[in-house]
Amino acid sequence: MSSFAKIAVTVPTSTYEAVERVRRRLGQSRSATVAIALQEWLRGLEVSDADRRYIEAYARQPERADEVRAIAAQATAHWEPWGKAQPRVRSPRVERQGRRPRKRAFR
Repeated sequence: MSSFAKIAVTVPTSTYEAVERVRRRLGQSRSATVAIALQEWLRGLEVSDADRRYIEAYARQPERADEVRAIAAQATAHWEPWGKAQPRVRSPRVERQGRRPRKRAFR
């Protein structure tokens, strides 16, 4: 069974309002929302620490290019080869007399 501790914190009004909006939308209590946020923050710190250790280890002993190529080849060995892509055929633009061409929307 978990034990709990009660805390009081002061946050900027904008942060409080944002937390209230989210917790109401999720149907959670304020305590549950803040507890989840703190857990995620702590988890993020652990990941940051793991990243820092990885970078330090890499600086001491970087991967060689041949190692990277071998790992990439192994990771992609099961992929099917790509076929030739079919070119996309566009119809020619017809200019209307007396009008500027319409702008085309991005897809």
